[in-house]
Amino acid sequence: MLLGELSSQLRVSCQTLVRWIDRHLIEATLGWELSDENGERRTIQLDESTVPFLASFAAEYREDTVSRTEARRVLKKIDPRNVKRLIRSGDLETVQLGDDVRILIGSIEDYLMQREQLGDS
Repeated sequence: MLLGELSSQLRVSCQTLVRWIDRHLIEATLGWELSDENGERRTIQLDESTVPFLASFAAEYREDTVSRTEARRVLKKIDPRNVKRLIRSGDLETVQLGDDVRILIGSIEDYLMQREQLGDS
């Protein structure tokens, strides 16, 4: 299966899926294949029975929130100073928890997926 297809299906960025595999949160193997146009495409091999669990895990993950510091870690390819700008511009959705402003993981994933689709990853 193409990594990008699974990413779209789960609404989680390819970057996050690769990180989950690297951390052994999911049992899968990454690879490459050539498209008909001779372009490289990232593939993922996993047991089909894993997909429903992965979908549930990804949905819960998207509903979670993180601090700005943790958002910077997730957005590691982004200049840390830009996180505040992304919040102000509405690219990242925040929620107020007491005195703390938290960033919704789903909005971070949506932002990462947009960048991946534009080829900025």
